[in-house]
Amino acid sequence: MREYTSSLSDIYPTSTIVYASKAYLTMRMAQLVREEGLWLDVSSGGELYLALKANFPPERIVFHGNNKSEEEIAMAVSAGVGRIAIDNVTELERVQKEAASQGVVQKVFLRLTPGIDPHTHEYLSTGVIDSKFGIPMHSGQHLDAVRMTLASENLELMGIHCHIGSQIFDDSPFLLAAGIMVDFAAEVRDKLGYVIPELDLGGGLGVRYKSGCPGICGRDGGRGGNPDVGGRNGAIARHLRAVAKRVKEACLRNGLPVPRLFFEPGRSIVAEAAVTLYTVGTVKALPNGTLIAAVDGGMSDNPRPALYGAEYDAVFAGPYHGGGLLSYRLVGKHCEEGDTLVRSAYLPRLSPGDVVAVLVSGAYQYSMRSNYNHLPNPAVVHVSGGKSFVVVERETLEDLIAKERPLPCSLEEAGPEVAGEN
Repeated sequence: MREYTSSLSDIYPTSTIVYASKAYLTMRMAQLVREEGLWLDVSSGGELYLALKANFPPERIVFHGNNKSEEEIAMAVSAGVGRIAIDNVTELERVQKEAASQGVVQKVFLRLTPGIDPHTHEYLSTGVIDSKFGIPMHSGQHLDAVRMTLASENLELMGIHCHIGSQIFDDSPFLLAAGIMVDFAAEVRDKLGYVIPELDLGGGLGVRYKSGCPGICGRDGGRGGNPDVGGRNGAIARHLRAVAKRVKEACLRNGLPVPRLFFEPGRSIVAEAAVTLYTVGTVKALPNGTLIAAVDGGMSDNPRPALYGAEYDAVFAGPYHGGGLLSYRLVGKHCEEGDTLVRSAYLPRLSPGDVVAVLVSGAYQYSMRSNYNHLPNPAVVHVSGGKSFVVVERETLEDLIAKERPLPCSLEEAGPEVAGEN
């Protein structure tokens, strides 16, 4: 977080870092983001509720989502969130109606789809022309949305927004997006006489999950093999400076004032900040020589390998029994053949009870967890200054059925209230 804020302090002082909480969010994380002076990006009423319960300043919240319910919009407007990122014309009308009913002027972004292929996994590509997100920029809808917003007495158009995808491994798509967005801001000025004051370019910076894999930032350091990804010479700083420079150049070319610039990093802030500890339950050798080690978690705490084919590294966390390294396939305990956490991890000879650590597991694991096979979710522990703090308690079996309502008798014998007819 500090690298992001410091990287732009001199080259682009009118910039704001918005942490994308979908990557990882707990009440303690919201507190950390608040303490570091960042804004917070939420994508649901649940994330907004948690943020408010953590006393996060609502005026520093950007509320995202492609299908915000009327209840979520009312909640956001009532809370006084700093920006609502409007995804479509229907939502624009809903936010206008809600702001009018509450008698307020709501500040908004318009999320646009620039039609850029960021060359990442198709599930992570959110800026292409057929994306479910945003207002397409190739149909004229985007200019109509600007007109509607400017005509509203209860909406204030603060900026335009795009997010082209995640796990993007070079600067080119970001630079292209920056130019397209500034060019559209110039079109708005020329056709509608309005100068858009803010530009939000989203996030998506690629992170290395395995040694030797491509990435802008990660375990092998920044581009050029620099092992220090932090500080002024790190990969994050180089990336931000390149994008900020492109924005300035595009503004100069179009005769526009430089807008306030927003970035929305998530994965690149938290991915490397966490490891997940697993205990080995069983070890087996297959006839083809493959060694399988089954651990006490799996796709319920990390669905990314099954969803995206994501690859991870694992290290041995003890106790060490001696001997050389062997290649193990680390699998979970779920009833799915695809429940593999690490395809090939070189580890000392494993035995039941050994502990292995899967690295770079801070992003999109806890936030995408489930209770598949009714497995309780593990605890989350923050470590700082040599001290550890439990920030999320381990789930119990009782937690798994806390919301269940078993029938006291057969459905035929149940009354209307039990049968759900009340």
